[in-house]
Amino acid sequence: ASARARRTPPASPRAMAGLRALLLLGCALTAARAFNLDAERPAVYSGAEGSYFGFAVDFFAPDPSSIFLLVGAPKANTSQHNVVEGGQVLRCNWNSNRNCQPIIFDSTGNRDFAPDDPLEFKSHQWFGASVRSKNDKILACAPLYHWRTETKQEREPVGTCYLLAGSKSVEYAPCRSSNFFFFFAQTFLCVYVITTQKFVLNFVFQMAAYFGYSVAATDINGDDYTDLFIGAPLFMDRGSDGKLQEVGQVSICLQRASGGFQIAKLNGFEIFARFGSAIAPLGDLDQDGFNDIAVAAPYGGEDKRGLVYIYNGRATGLNAVPSQILEGQWAARTMPPSFGYSLKGATDVDKNGYPDLIVGAFGVDTAVLYRYVLFYAFTKVNKKESSLAFVMELLLDKLKQKGAIRRALFLHSKQPSHSKNMTITKGGKMNCEELDAFLRDESEFRDKLTPITIFMEYRLDYKTAADATGLHPILNQFTPANMSRQAHILLDCGEDNICKPKLEVSVRSDQKKIYIGDDNPLTLTVTAENQGEGAYEAELFVIVPPQADFIGVVRNNEALARLSCAFKTENQTRMVVCDLGNPMKAGTKLLAGLRFSVHQQSEMDTSVKFDLQIRSVSSPDHIFLPIANWQPKENPETEDDIGPLVQHIYELRNNGPSAFSKVMMTLQWPYKYKNYTLLYIVQYDIDGPMNCTSDMEINPLKIKISASKEDEKNETFSREDNRNHRISRRDLTAIEGDVQTLGCGNADCLKIVCQVGHLERGKSAILYLKSRLWTQTFMNNHSYSLKSSASFNVIEFPYKNLSFEDIHNSTVVSNLHLSRVNKNNYFVNDTKNDCSIAVCGLV
Repeated sequence: ASARARRTPPASPRAMAGLRALLLLGCALTAARAFNLDAERPAVYSGAEGSYFGFAVDFFAPDPSSIFLLVGAPKANTSQHNVVEGGQVLRCNWNSNRNCQPIIFDSTGNRDFAPDDPLEFKSHQWFGASVRSKNDKILACAPLYHWRTETKQEREPVGTCYLLAGSKSVEYAPCRSSNFFFFFAQTFLCVYVITTQKFVLNFVFQMAAYFGYSVAATDINGDDYTDLFIGAPLFMDRGSDGKLQEVGQVSICLQRASGGFQIAKLNGFEIFARFGSAIAPLGDLDQDGFNDIAVAAPYGGEDKRGLVYIYNGRATGLNAVPSQILEGQWAARTMPPSFGYSLKGATDVDKNGYPDLIVGAFGVDTAVLYRYVLFYAFTKVNKKESSLAFVMELLLDKLKQKGAIRRALFLHSKQPSHSKNMTITKGGKMNCEELDAFLRDESEFRDKLTPITIFMEYRLDYKTAADATGLHPILNQFTPANMSRQAHILLDCGEDNICKPKLEVSVRSDQKKIYIGDDNPLTLTVTAENQGEGAYEAELFVIVPPQADFIGVVRNNEALARLSCAFKTENQTRMVVCDLGNPMKAGTKLLAGLRFSVHQQSEMDTSVKFDLQIRSVSSPDHIFLPIANWQPKENPETEDDIGPLVQHIYELRNNGPSAFSKVMMTLQWPYKYKNYTLLYIVQYDIDGPMNCTSDMEINPLKIKISASKEDEKNETFSREDNRNHRISRRDLTAIEGDVQTLGCGNADCLKIVCQVGHLERGKSAILYLKSRLWTQTFMNNHSYSLKSSASFNVIEFPYKNLSFEDIHNSTVVSNLHLSRVNKNNYFVNDTKNDCSIAVCGLV
């Protein structure tokens, strides 16, 4: 038997034998403009229990020198005569004295049409359900205010509003008449554009999604045109199981200079979270020249405590990945907290030059003020700060799990980690430190193929980082607070460090016959040979038949190697695994004897079969993200600009006994999910009597193809004997959690239909489907499993006057798994897969 092993990538010079790790790279730091909200130390305001304090929120600036918070409590009791739960609007100080006082808009009770015949009904009117202010004016409304009509003695919910200017207030209730009507529309939006005096109609939308429940407007892409954001908190989308589920949605309407809108969609992340219930412009939170917005999911998060997502604007529109998520911290009482039900931003309450945000949680009678905190990027120190304290940490062999042997250690400490406290001063010079590291003895570890990752991260020393107001600076989360480099162990595989082993195995038995009822001791003499370059982690696998038991290795014969062998059972398959060397060097030839006892045969057994395989690993079978020295490009030109190679090989094999004339084969492969590219299809190729067509353009970006067709085929088939290699060899542990399965039920799929011509027994037709992992998508998300599917149907046989039953089959292939290893790292397993579909005839 023979086996070909996969290739290794070229190694860096003299790996690790005197590794110099650069600890501090570009050590000047910047405190640029702020971008984050201080979620650790918010200002919390509380109202009377059951008053729905926080149902509506706003800022109030009666003059340039003062600013307050306005909070609506629509179920609060007031001093109005004979009015129950009339509702209030409260004014709150933002500073350390967080006192809230009710504002008097109306102190009177109900007016009467006649004695004991009320004209209006202010009890339970929900005054304060909506609150807005501008300069020294405040508008507050009571949507459930009732009025007695003049012609009929009926109570109508006409609603009313009060406008307060200074100490004077005026009521506005235009619907107090006998002639009024209601207008309702579910599937379209009506917008009146004042400047052009035109109506924009007919935004077709999903029925019962509550499209238009929330609306906000701001220029999100910096083109000086106001853009529109429309919430639909009951919008339903299909989940990973293909079933509809309520996730909520926000429609982003980018106004064009030529007129009209460019529409984009932003879906929620959790079911029943009511994503899009509230939307608030935030101003330019990260000071990059583009406005930002907040979107609430008031019933999302842990125990449905509520979430608020912060999204940043950019020139192309809204960044679909939230830069920050604010989480509700208040447990429910008799109802959900509804954190995020009301939002108001784009106001600098503490006059530090950066906008702040109010979030209402009326279910727990709470309003929360989030103030802006300074952030620091990795360039230079802010003019306002003379120095900043940092903690720097360096770790060797980062991707090895806790408790595993780390293959490299620092020379000065004999440990894999190093930490250092640093103070960076304004105008200071770059401060760098070189550390020597060494590689453990090769007898201490097995893995010589996985790159050794050198990982550095830094963080602020918060003990000394607070300012006079108690706010702490933070690091810009869009600037990485860590960096990593990789070093390969230099292998004995020639100048290119690419191992090309050629493994062969043969076996002979000392017994030709066995007898029923006897112990039948049996010795297999195995010859294993490597006629190529070094083979790493080379092992001999012997599948033990049910009639036999493994006794041990022959050790009393000096001509035979004393291999280290172990008996194990995997998936009810009994096997003996023997170590042949790591590496099994070029020119190595091993003879070993394995002893078995064959004593469980029956009269039905005519033979006893032992299967032997020899395997080695010549390159890692997974890819680590982030990829060292790889940077995403807005307009990729080459395959490497996109990400690592992912290739599927579909083989349609005729196992006989008859031939066939025509088979239709259909393949489906997920390539996009919620507007995020998953796999970018570069090209496909065929081998055999087959013609294929696809339902979409292949390589629409015209990416330059990086390798020849034959090179890729050869590399692919050189991996076949190692498909059973598992991630556990690398001592990696994925973070436990839900792995979302993406298939054609919930993702956009490429469909390829192939017509296969005449195929004799034992022959096959092969389709090679080549793609690139769209790395930027996966770096922003969690664990995924991508599933492709293949099916076939036999159409014609080369036989006349014979009838055949319908022959068809299908298979689902899990072609790529991407899982989190830790907070910043991912691994991609099985980047090349083979799918074989067998066709069995009837003749």
